[in-house]
Parts: sequence; structure tokens; C-alpha cells
Amino acid sequence: MNIAQVRLIHQIMTSADTCGIPLWISGGWAIDARLGEITRDHDDIDLTFPADRQADFEAMLADLGGQVTERTDYGFLARLRGVLLDCEPARWSGTAYEIDDAPEGSCPANAEGILEGIPVRCNSWEAILWDYFYYLDEVPRIQWPGKHVQSYAMVVAALGDDRVRSLRAVFDSRHPG
Repeated sequence: MNIAQVRLIHQIMTSADTCGIPLWISGGWAIDARLGEITRDHDDIDLTFPADRQADFEAMLADLGGQVTERTDYGFLARLRGVLLDCEPARWSGTAYEIDDAPEGSCPANAEGILEGIPVRCNSWEAILWDYFYYLDEVPRIQWPGKHVQSYAMVVAALGDDRVRSLRAVFDSRHPG
């Protein structure tokens, strides 16, 4: 299943490049891309797209045979070839695309990951960690599925404990309570 998803990711990214739409892999696939190896099975593909190009992105997915299945408070869900795509917008800051509320640099302009030998754009380690902070606040870590515990540990290892503590302090200052 993972190899089929990697091929689908490459097809989506190639189509987006052809359309001039920058996309970033996020979530578990972003961790794998940043590490340059597939570390676990994946249930879906998380993508970050430019909010100002949402209509173009949705049309591109439709051209590939995909369909938006649900609007969410953060973006939308789509299905393409039986795979769930979890899509979140990034907004133009004047200098770069950024995910709302995430640390600056959340959507690097250059490919910083590799999947099966092909460079891909993916969210920053900090943006990936930021999603885990939200998850930590919603679900006690003891209740996390093993794959999330493993992935979180990889993100912490990549950033280091000091950077994680620093980012957590910033997160907590923005989200008191």
C-alpha cells in the first residue's frame, strides 16, 4: 500500500508542478520524506496547498479522478483512487506560504524531502511538531496509536529536546488554557 501511495504522491506533485501549484506533503508522509525512508504504514496522504489556489487545486484533483468528499474547519478531505487526501491550506505571507498559526517557515519553497529517490516539498519539522502539539492537547498521549507515538518520537529526535521545549513554550503562549 505504501508504494502505491508514494506513486500517487509523485503523480499529485507532478501534476501540481505542471499547473504551477506549490504543494507540500504533511503529516506522516512528511516525516518519512524528511527522513528519506518509509517508516510505517500510512492511512492517508496529508497535503498542504496554497489557499489562494484552492479552486485550481480542487480542479487538478478532479482531473486526476479525485473528488472532494468533505469540507472541514481547516480545509477539506478528498478521495483519489481510494486514498484519503487530508488537505490543509497555507496562506501567502508576502514572502512565503505559511500554515496558519504554525512557526514561520512551515512551507519551505524547496524540496526538503525524498520519497523513493524523488525530491518532494514537505512541511518543516516545526510545522509537523506543531500538529502534534494540537494532538497532545486533544488526546492524552497514552491513548495515541503506536504509529503516532513512533512518529512523534522521530520528530522530537530530529529537532532535539531543547528546540521542542522552546516550540512548546511558544505554542502554549498562543494557546493558553
